[in-house]
Amino acid sequence: MARRKLERDPQAELVAYSDQEPSAFASMLGGLIEANIRSNPAKLEDFDRLVARVGIFVTDIEEGVTLDFKGGRLVVHNGLEATRTITIRAEAETVMSLSNLRIGPLGMPIYFDEVGRGVALKLLKGRLKIDGLIPNVMTVNAVTRVFSVT
Repeated sequence: MARRKLERDPQAELVAYSDQEPSAFASMLGGLIEANIRSNPAKLEDFDRLVARVGIFVTDIEEGVTLDFKGGRLVVHNGLEATRTITIRAEAETVMSLSNLRIGPLGMPIYFDEVGRGVALKLLKGRLKIDGLIPNVMTVNAVTRVFSVT
């Protein structure tokens, strides 16, 4: 009984917003993640296990959001909240290209196609920064899988 998987109500709220008026960026990210989860059962498994606070700061518009994953629920905050597990800093184009990363065998992002090479190159050149990457590489991969539309 302890390992029995409970069925989720298909109408259950997956994404909530902490601010009465979420920013356009917060709404867009929350909506993207919710659509990904609802359309792909494999992403739902990651989403249900993911417990992390992920900051995303878009450098060219100087706007940030915090994605607070709570094991089957996501709370989106305007701005960067304290005590984040990882923080991604990049231009808007780069942040959006993360949603186009393909996921390959073993649930790992593919960095060998055009989109993946572009993301890897930006990471190497410092145009994409992920604070907390090394100790939280599995969390980064899970967030990438949930965020990816492919």
